[in-house]
Amino acid sequence: MINELLIQNKGKTLEFKECTTSLQKIIQTIVAFANTAGGSLIIGIADKTKEVVGLGDVLQEEEKLASAVADSVFPQIFPSFLFYTLQSRDLLIVSVPHRFGPFYIKAKGMSGGTYVRLGSMNRLADS
Repeated sequence: MINELLIQNKGKTLEFKECTTSLQKIIQTIVAFANTAGGSLIIGIADKTKEVVGLGDVLQEEEKLASAVADSVFPQIFPSFLFYTLQSRDLLIVSVPHRFGPFYIKAKGMSGGTYVRLGSMNRLADS
């Protein structure tokens, strides 16, 4: 499964992140996936090169991300989290289903926090 995703380029339903330090961007991507067509986010893969860098403590990263999603998004989104080891490095795969929303980032409100996926980019949705 993971090898099939790694040969693809990021796009409407696929995104790669090296780590969770840019948590706000990850939340935007999760919201955009839910509002558009769903998608998978693989954390522990370098975005540009697709190098497997892994995560130091994948369980801690999953807990941090799950809490951020629960606290930041309205209405609630329930992504699936999967741990995967590749080349002796731990990855976190976040699968986001498409649901009827709109979903948005609470702190930005519906008009400023609703994102959709356009190609490989997250875009602020219009009314």
